[in-house]
Amino acid sequence: MAVFLVVTTGKDWYDFYTCGAVGQCLADAGTLQFITKFSMSLLLTVLAFVVSRDAFSQRDGRLLRIAFVFSFLADTSFSVIKLVVPSEHDLSDVLGIALFMVFQTLLIYRHSRKSDSDTSRPSGHLFLCGLLGAASGIFGGGLLELTLENVTIVTVAVYGVILTMSMVVGILAPRKGYFPAKNARCIRWGMVAFFVGDVLVGLSLLSGEDHGALQTVSAISKNFIWWFYIPAQLMIIRACQKPKA
Repeated sequence: MAVFLVVTTGKDWYDFYTCGAVGQCLADAGTLQFITKFSMSLLLTVLAFVVSRDAFSQRDGRLLRIAFVFSFLADTSFSVIKLVVPSEHDLSDVLGIALFMVFQTLLIYRHSRKSDSDTSRPSGHLFLCGLLGAASGIFGGGLLELTLENVTIVTVAVYGVILTMSMVVGILAPRKGYFPAKNARCIRWGMVAFFVGDVLVGLSLLSGEDHGALQTVSAISKNFIWWFYIPAQLMIIRACQKPKA
């Protein structure tokens, strides 16, 4: 995974050096990164399944495995679909973000557990349902035209709320839950790193004039995303492992 990350970073900055802040040039040059990022996501998912066999709680191990299936599907959407069908760039983004919504919702459920027998729903589940209902109502009620651009904007906005809620739950809830102290610490820092990484994802979606300020911010932000994403995912996985005696 470290080798793939170094290769990805080196190619990202080489492309930035050769293309500058030109969105189309960077996109055309990024084929290798799609492959390396898919590979890292696959390795993270395999690691989640391996580590969960030594989970401090079988239930937490199951939740982790389910969550990482959706994380892998989301990363596949961001990488493989763009690689195979470059013309569907925007559609792959919407699908990837929607799958990460499921991932974050599962993390909220996971991190709010108080015991293995706790089957209660997180206190914010009604809020999440209302949020998704409101997002659907925006289009169903005719407030926005049903276009891919508008769907993307609403999807990003909804995900931002879910991500923020997931980070807050990840910081606060494990302290009162059944996670061992070290595991809870991994969750807290993992969710903070994930939040920062997704803020960089948001900045990377900015678009502006070639060599302009917005395009430069977008290109530079994109080059740092996986340096937060990988540690975040590793800490979320590590939080499942049974503490050493």
